[in-house]
Amino acid sequence: MTRILFGTAFCLGALAIIWMGGIFLGSDTLGFGVTLVIGAVYAIGAWELVQFRRATNTLKLTLSDVNHPVTDLVQWLAPVHPSLQNAVRRRIEGANNGLPAPVVTPYLVGLLVMLGLLGTFLGMVGTLKGAVVALEGSSELEAIRAGLAAPIEGLGLAFGTSVAGVAASAMLGLLSTLSRRERLQASQSLDTKIGLELRQFSGHYTQQLAFQAIQDQAQSLPAVAEQLSALANNLEQMGERIGERLLANQESFQGTVTELYGELNERVDRALKTSLVESAELISSSVMPMAENTLAQLNKSALETQQTLTSNSERQMKSLNDALSASNAEIQTVFKANLAQHSKTSDSLVEAVNSAMASASQNLQSTSQSLIESFSDTSAQWAERQREQAEQLSSTISVELQRVREEEGTRGNMAVERLGELESVVAGHLATLGQALEEPMQRLIETASQTPKAAAQVIEKLRGEMTKNLERDNDLLSERTRLMEQLDSLSKTLEQSAVGQREAVDALIERSADTLSQVGEQFGERMQGESTKLAAVAEHFASSSAEIASLGDAFNAAVTLFSESNSQLIENLTRIETSLEQSTSRSDEQLKYYVAQAREIIDHNVLSHQKIIDAVQAQPTQAAVKKAS
Repeated sequence: MTRILFGTAFCLGALAIIWMGGIFLGSDTLGFGVTLVIGAVYAIGAWELVQFRRATNTLKLTLSDVNHPVTDLVQWLAPVHPSLQNAVRRRIEGANNGLPAPVVTPYLVGLLVMLGLLGTFLGMVGTLKGAVVALEGSSELEAIRAGLAAPIEGLGLAFGTSVAGVAASAMLGLLSTLSRRERLQASQSLDTKIGLELRQFSGHYTQQLAFQAIQDQAQSLPAVAEQLSALANNLEQMGERIGERLLANQESFQGTVTELYGELNERVDRALKTSLVESAELISSSVMPMAENTLAQLNKSALETQQTLTSNSERQMKSLNDALSASNAEIQTVFKANLAQHSKTSDSLVEAVNSAMASASQNLQSTSQSLIESFSDTSAQWAERQREQAEQLSSTISVELQRVREEEGTRGNMAVERLGELESVVAGHLATLGQALEEPMQRLIETASQTPKAAAQVIEKLRGEMTKNLERDNDLLSERTRLMEQLDSLSKTLEQSAVGQREAVDALIERSADTLSQVGEQFGERMQGESTKLAAVAEHFASSSAEIASLGDAFNAAVTLFSESNSQLIENLTRIETSLEQSTSRSDEQLKYYVAQAREIIDHNVLSHQKIIDAVQAQPTQAAVKKAS
């Protein structure tokens, strides 16, 4: 229906122009020229409206093909005319701007009226000039009549161009109205599709999603705070458990070391006592039988000598007693010297044992110190790893909160873009004011069609309408100014809310960072205090499920060091045993030497006693020989 009306109106306007051109053809060159200009302007306006309708038809066809939700807006807009793509996309995204209207046609409608009036004025000029010439040129009636023919032809020019201009302007205005009506229908269909198939691309839908995301984030922030609080509590509980386990391990390690020292002292004491007792028993068992035998033999020899020498003189008994006293003194001297040497040997043995015990104690202390240092290193490494994990958690939370802040900034920018779109809508409303001038122009066309004398009234009315339009424009401008002020206040409110959200997020970040820093500091201080306590008592032992591997390594190192120290202790005890054996062998050698010397002394005494006995026995024989002689 719209296509038929459009074609009919175009044909009527073209027919009026052709009709007036045919009248002026060959008779009035000026009128024909004005008619040609009117026809050219009419053709330009009609061509623009045809292009305008083609663009509208592409939009209508694209909208008619939409039966399901669109996934790609750019691909969907590809069939639409390029002049409408940007406006349609902005309208879908939420901008309240209308689709583009004809730009040149409204001006051409007024221009056609003005061209008709121009032809009218030219005809009136020719008419008045011809009338003046006819009246001034001659006083005869025939001459006056002939002179008035030219003014009448001028009136024909005036009314003919007016008819052509007004008819073309009216038909072009009708064509423009039909085209805008068709564009308005397409715009309404587009609005319907925006609420259904194109809803996911609308700004309102995006704003709802943004508000929903903000609400979700606001709801998730307490959960994040609770998780951080739970993490802090877990870290504190972990520190307490670690401290308790460190104290328990410290006490158990101290008890173990004390037991080991006690067992070592007992073993060394028992070994020394056993070796000394065995040495004393060996010495007593070796010396006492020999001494007893020697004394028994001496007593026996003395008794025999006393029995055999009862008859000897006092001089021989005195000499014999002196010899026995000298022998006993010599034996006591040798025995005392041997005892002194044995005591020196025992003292050196005790000193060797003490030095071995001191070296063993030093080795054990060095082993304990190495264990303490290895445990300190392990504790420091574990504390460093825990601190790095806390810092990594803090950086992760900071990154997530930074991302939330960037998203809030993005939403603020989108709000600013929304304000820019509202400004463009205001500009579109201002553009529609020009379209509102069509009605006064139509009334002007109707007035101009009545009579050429109404041209002045038309001009005055046009001035009045222009004045009213200017006043209306001023009112609209003031209204738009108020609207812009409201928009500015709204933008400021949005900016303040965005700033508030950013400040809240920053405050949350700072609180989270402070909480994590406090947790890290408390954890570090707790670990430092525990390390100091463990260093003061010289016992460190760590046990943690998270560091079981490093603890196993440290424990293996401790076992290795303990094995080495035990090996060194065994070596020292072996050396002590060797020295004891050497001392025992030296004591045996000395005892053998003492026994040999005692035997030599006894043999010497026996020989001396034998000589004495022989001498005593030889004296009676010599006395008998002397008596016989």
